Amino acid sequence: MHPLKVYKASAGSGKTFTLAVEYIKLLIADPYVYKHILAVTFTNKATAEMKDRILQHLYGISKGLDSSQGYLEKLMEKLKAEGIQITEEEIRRRSGKALSMILHDYSRFRVETIDSFFQSILRTL
Repeated sequence: MHPLKVYKASAGSGKTFTLAVEYIKLLIADPYVYKHILAVTFTNKATAEMKDRILQHLYGISKGLDSSQGYLEKLMEKLKAEGIQITEEEIRRRSGKALSMILHDYSRFRVETIDSFFQSILRTL
């Protein structure tokens, strides 16, 4: 079980980058964990951007694309800080696996707006 994490920051401060790296880090540890993550944003545009960025950089990391190098470096830095020793090759392999899992079960890849999250709770009740 992962603890609740809340990131607060002003516009243009790199929230999407930070959240995407954090999401990908969780996927590297367990490619199936996307089924248990709920990422909440404010707008539909931010939701689409977050989903796109996660998928884009999972692909980029798995294929060794230069455009995802910053994500890979930050990811390796965070994993090392948590005492997780993992090779770049293994990160690439796990990124590809996580991407495949998400694409084959896309409805469980939950990045939502606050409004849609509360609407789903109300429907459940």
